[in-house]
Amino acid sequence: MTKFILDTHTLLWLADESGRPRIPAPAVEAMSDARADLLISAVSLWEISLKHWLGKLPEGELFLTRWSFLAPYLKSTILPLNDKHAILAGRLNWPHKDPFDRMLAAQAILEDATLVSRDAAFDAVAGVRRLWGASPAEPAPPSAVISRKLDRGIL
Repeated sequence: MTKFILDTHTLLWLADESGRPRIPAPAVEAMSDARADLLISAVSLWEISLKHWLGKLPEGELFLTRWSFLAPYLKSTILPLNDKHAILAGRLNWPHKDPFDRMLAAQAILEDATLVSRDAAFDAVAGVRRLWGASPAEPAPPSAVISRKLDRGIL
């Protein structure tokens, strides 16, 4: 089984049909595989809540209100934070200061999961595997592949 941890932006885009075309086809294909295990870190929910509260993510309230429906809809597993994640996040030899990104990197390493993120900064972290597209800065165009997977209930 292949495990994928969704970066917060990936989670938001996957949960919103209008955001799905922003996820490149290679990432969609990999996450859609029947053997894929989608992990949603509790840190992403914390980040969405905090950014909404700070006024940086107005759509966060709708996402959080719909969360009890979204988690099963996305066929995902919640990855809680634990002490090992927290310790490694603080010890990473990585100058990146965003605590949410540091925690996601630590979780990806310790859970042996691939991080689905457009953020190339993760490539500097030893032990983190990142999946996006051929070019992380290039969003994929709307794809018939996404539509087929949605129709089949895979996404």
